[in-house]
Amino acid sequence: MHLKRHLFSYSLVILLVFLAAASYFRFMVQNDYLVTYEGDCNPYTQDCFLYCEDDECSDPFYYSSMERHAAELYALCGKDITDCDMAYECQNGVEICSITFCDLELDGDSCETLTNNDFIEDSNEFEL
Repeated sequence: MHLKRHLFSYSLVILLVFLAAASYFRFMVQNDYLVTYEGDCNPYTQDCFLYCEDDECSDPFYYSSMERHAAELYALCGKDITDCDMAYECQNGVEICSITFCDLELDGDSCETLTNNDFIEDSNEFEL
């Protein structure tokens, strides 16, 4: 009699435990998710996103946005994917790998493209 009375509650708890176990297996064991991170970008040859730490932008950081499958990153780089140079380029045969550069029409102010004149000015700043 007690089981019939709380059948819905017991079924709900069993379902929640099953869903939690399936999610753990998918995300933690199989690494079945996409990772988005900042990739390398050369502002003299590509349209890069611009990040500044302060209002004056004294030390600009140029980057592109990369998206890869986590399982492929772990297979390529091992446990430490942060210090892996191969993670910053798409290899042949990889299905899910995209590099997104800044789009001046969509992103506007956060984009930066430098010309050869900017390169000459930058190099003159650092000469002694």
